[in-house]
Amino acid sequence: MSKYKILIKYTIEFIVIVSGVSASFLGEEYREGLQNENERIKALNNIKIELDEIDTYCEERKNNYVKDRNVLKYLLGNPDYAFDTIDNLVQSSPGIAFALNDYREFQPPMNRYNSIINEGTIKFIKSDSVKQQLSELHNTFYSYLNSIVDDEKVIQQKLSFYLAENYPKVILLETYDTEKKTYYNLLSKAVNNDEILKALIYTKYRKMGIKNYFLDGYVEKLIALRNKIEITLINQ
Repeated sequence: MSKYKILIKYTIEFIVIVSGVSASFLGEEYREGLQNENERIKALNNIKIELDEIDTYCEERKNNYVKDRNVLKYLLGNPDYAFDTIDNLVQSSPGIAFALNDYREFQPPMNRYNSIINEGTIKFIKSDSVKQQLSELHNTFYSYLNSIVDDEKVIQQKLSFYLAENYPKVILLETYDTEKKTYYNLLSKAVNNDEILKALIYTKYRKMGIKNYFLDGYVEKLIALRNKIEITLINQ
């Protein structure tokens, strides 16, 4: 066999080998790209599902926040007509007592988001905007809201201590699910004759208003992010 034919033979073999290796790399690259895309879609779908759950949670929280705040509003108002309004807001004396003597936390479902962060699958989401909005929602705005809840908790502790020290009968009556009118009359008399108690209730009322304001902002951010993810999934 001539040197020329040998050269042709080895050249062809080389091309076949290189082509095979290249095809193998391309195939592996394609499979990896497909897997990454599947992980991206899975992550976005999980986030969207959880955003829907958080939205439902926030709606329930807002309804209760507003109800609790309105109870305090009418306690601070004219005692001659406030009871009828409060009577429509809550089902029992503990309902009045809860608004006065307790607080509601803000702990939306975040398990899916935490899993995506802890497992590192956040890297499959290509959009820096989506990742930034996720971080703002679950870190920045979440922290804002809970700092307000913490402030309310401090006021709540002061209010509960003051009631226990100065109006133990109010605390005792709420325990026994006293008839609402009886409980309200006792409480209303205390509020309208004690400027310190009224000031503590008003401070809590104001903190609850700030909490509602931040909750509205949180929900706005949530809806904007959810809309962006929905568009991303439609256009994939």
